[in-house]
Amino acid sequence: MSNLDKLLSRLDKVKRIANDRYTAICPAHDDRSPSLAIKDTDDRLLLHCFCGCETAEVLSAIGFTFTDIMPGQSKGNFKKDNKPFYAIDILAIIKFEVSLVCLYAGDISKGLKLTSQDKERLLLATSRINHAYKVAKHGL
Repeated sequence: MSNLDKLLSRLDKVKRIANDRYTAICPAHDDRSPSLAIKDTDDRLLLHCFCGCETAEVLSAIGFTFTDIMPGQSKGNFKKDNKPFYAIDILAIIKFEVSLVCLYAGDISKGLKLTSQDKERLLLATSRINHAYKVAKHGL
């Protein structure tokens, strides 16, 4: 079993969005919709949580370490990879969030009141969309 297969088997709601890219529920926080982007490169797996969880937190939550996703690196000699995610990765993550915003806007336009849970979820969607913009603008 490859390192990618091992990683994906420990995550929930995994969705393949391209040959080497996936989304999933982030195990490091109370995630209800996929906010974790995974990219399989030649020599490592890249992870990015659009809610801001550090990669070490994500790995720890599933019992992984950096050596599990970067097997070619010597122990303790890890540097942040500045390879950006493709725009399609960012769009795939926020697609669901934009859909939620539209649904809530429709409810509001009909005069429906949002519950406190709905309001919290709407704020989370807004936060994820803003974070995705920052990632796209400045890279990882």
